[in-house]
Amino acid sequence: MKTIPIIGNDSSFLYRFLVSPRLRLARHATLIVALLVIASNLVLFTLRDATGALGNRIYLLIFNLFVLYGSLFYFNLLYLTPRYLLKQKYLTYILYLSGGLIVVFALQATQEYIVSSVLHIPNIFTGYPKVALVMDYLSSFPLTLLSIIGGSMTVLLRLWILENQRVMQLEKIRLQSEIEHLKEQISPSMLFRVLHYSGEQALVNPGKASKMLMKLSQILRYQLYDCNREKVLLNTEIKFLTNYLELEQLVSGKFDFRINASGETGRTFIFPLLFIPFIQYAVKQTEAQKVQPCSIEISLEVESDTVLFNCQVKRRGQGDEGTRGQGSLQHTADIAQPFISSSTNTLVNYQELNKIRQRLDLQYGEQYQLEVTDQSIRLELKGGGK
Repeated sequence: MKTIPIIGNDSSFLYRFLVSPRLRLARHATLIVALLVIASNLVLFTLRDATGALGNRIYLLIFNLFVLYGSLFYFNLLYLTPRYLLKQKYLTYILYLSGGLIVVFALQATQEYIVSSVLHIPNIFTGYPKVALVMDYLSSFPLTLLSIIGGSMTVLLRLWILENQRVMQLEKIRLQSEIEHLKEQISPSMLFRVLHYSGEQALVNPGKASKMLMKLSQILRYQLYDCNREKVLLNTEIKFLTNYLELEQLVSGKFDFRINASGETGRTFIFPLLFIPFIQYAVKQTEAQKVQPCSIEISLEVESDTVLFNCQVKRRGQGDEGTRGQGSLQHTADIAQPFISSSTNTLVNYQELNKIRQRLDLQYGEQYQLEVTDQSIRLELKGGGK
């Protein structure tokens, strides 16, 4: 999700200036300085030919205008904006603000009249026709009105930033929660089955039981600790898959497997537990084969920023020229088994695969391709994810 730089970026000065409670005094100080500059400019421009005659009284005139425009600005900021503008009562807001500005202009005109008529100090409007003077005020009215409304825009921008940040945080929490839920892919039934089987083997074959428990501890350690990171190295994920398949192989004895990996698996990062649903599905496919033991062929290939995962379930001896027996992890430049669709019956309703589709949508968006059939799975990941 891409946003403009100030949104959710606590290090941005503009973000902190508009949002941080610690900078509230700085915001008001900036406003006061701006109002003083505006008031000084109005007085000095109007009486530019008579500033010496006024003496120190010119500061009183500047202070009066500062109070007038400051009162209107804070009346708009603290009362009109939250009471009318934020509640979408736009017409009422404009009418009240226009009325307040008319009052300020009237008081400003009164001050200028007192200076020119009572104190007999001329200003730039001395000698102007009354119509020209009125037209000058009318032309200044919309510009001044827009400037004061601009002050409300800073409030709206601040509220928008806070609301946008809140929505982003809620969305991030939701996505993290959903991803963490989808990452819980190790079936509890598999854990109970391993523990039960290892308990039985502890009496007749302690070595096998010890090996099973060691593999199980490595699997749980990876899931509980390593997977807390956002991404893991591909070679650690491959090691996890190897441990899982070796454990399933010790329990069932109905399949052998081979994992071929090529490319820079030690430098490529992926999201953890991404492939385990496919491996579990392949293991279930081997359990469904009652006639002949099966073989699980897995290949992982890294090319540039693309990871290509292939998994096939075959009957032992089907296109198999190598030796099997125990599972093996081979890093080789040649991928032994290319993707071959053995069925066109895509398993759209398989629950675990639907979960991984959801997770891929969340983490990779449109940067992945997934093809699933009865006996083969092909997954292509691009760009490393979001």
